[in-house]
Amino acid sequence: MKRTFFFLLITLFFNQTVLAKQIDKIALVVNDTSFTLSQIKRIQDSINVDYVEDQIKGNEKKLGVNRQALLQFLNQQGFNFDEYFETIREAIEYSIFIQRVISPIVSITDQEVKNTYFKQNSKNARMNFKYGLIDYSINKDIAAGTKFLSAIKDFKKSNIIAEDFKDYSATNLDALTEEDISAELNAILKETDEGAITKPIMIGGKLHVFYVAKKDLVESSEYLKEKEKIRNQLFEKAVVLETKDWLIRERNKHFIKNNL
Repeated sequence: MKRTFFFLLITLFFNQTVLAKQIDKIALVVNDTSFTLSQIKRIQDSINVDYVEDQIKGNEKKLGVNRQALLQFLNQQGFNFDEYFETIREAIEYSIFIQRVISPIVSITDQEVKNTYFKQNSKNARMNFKYGLIDYSINKDIAAGTKFLSAIKDFKKSNIIAEDFKDYSATNLDALTEEDISAELNAILKETDEGAITKPIMIGGKLHVFYVAKKDLVESSEYLKEKEKIRNQLFEKAVVLETKDWLIRERNKHFIKNNL
């Protein structure tokens, strides 16, 4: 069982280093001399033989295998130790690249975490929210709802209201809980993200749309358990996207040749 688990982890590790190899194949051309990113990073970060060897020994210790078992597995996979050594070095370089270049420009906000949790648990009746709203209303019936919604969206962008809806009124509603609103409005607000405007609704004989200025989850124990897991998932996705964008930016800024 231990050997099977070891083989699985090593195989997964090789898959995770593919992107590192792709980055390495992109060369910077300066005065007709090309450099791979790993060569540049190797100089900058002084990843020496001892450092890589320590990493390999650390991996062996975590997996509970010795060097002989590692070499045997590498041979079965068609690798020799020198190739594995360079793969580890490239993985270290990629990790440093992510830590020093990409991670500082990736930010996951609490609201992004909450919005993701909302979507994953939209049918969870136990979720409770606290809202900050702007209530836009007018003396019209629901038939005018689509045009009123469009007019308010335009108003939010231009501060100009369409002539047909110049008699609207706006009211700030702060710190509303679900106990303060009707079940119908509560259902609409639950499916509306912060920063968005609800679909039209009739309340007290008037047509209303609500701008959701704030939508805060009353943090339950279930949310607190999932919060960091969701943040990490969003961060990993953002890192992949930002890395691709970074490569495009650097390719456009410098004379970078893609050898893939």
